[in-house]
Amino acid sequence: MSTLSPEADALRALAFFSELADDDLVRVTRIGRRRAFGAGEHLIERGSDSGGLFVLLSGRVSVDAGGAIQELGPGEFVGEMALLGPKDQAGTAPDFFGEHPADRGRRSANVTAVEPVEALVIETIYFEPFLMENPSVAVAILRSVVGRLHDLQVRLEGGESAKRTPRP
Repeated sequence: MSTLSPEADALRALAFFSELADDDLVRVTRIGRRRAFGAGEHLIERGSDSGGLFVLLSGRVSVDAGGAIQELGPGEFVGEMALLGPKDQAGTAPDFFGEHPADRGRRSANVTAVEPVEALVIETIYFEPFLMENPSVAVAILRSVVGRLHDLQVRLEGGESAKRTPRP
């Protein structure tokens, strides 16, 4: 049984954070904020320029990305590319759902609570300085990203990839 907080346990389940030491996970949770959203409330609104990662701790959300609707629940997440993705001239990062060049830096999906939701929210503005001060976290995340890129390359070449955590 884990002695970590529910927030740290939720981060451990994400590919970006899976290789972090316990003390690194605790430091990441300190830059995040636990937020509650009521049923029907937007976590992310299409067109907004707010950035950040939302790790669902409880409840379910509906993700509407241009008419493609997906439901996500505890342990799943949205917005990881806002933490690490390319930035536009205004310094905001695009959302992982895909961006249109004219809307670079703006969210392209609506994420709405289907039922009451609790999420750990890590805002982009705090994450990059955090990485600069915590190089062990940056290295672990870099390894994860490289592994995901390798898996993508193997899939694109038609080969079999090593088993990795499935992506929602």
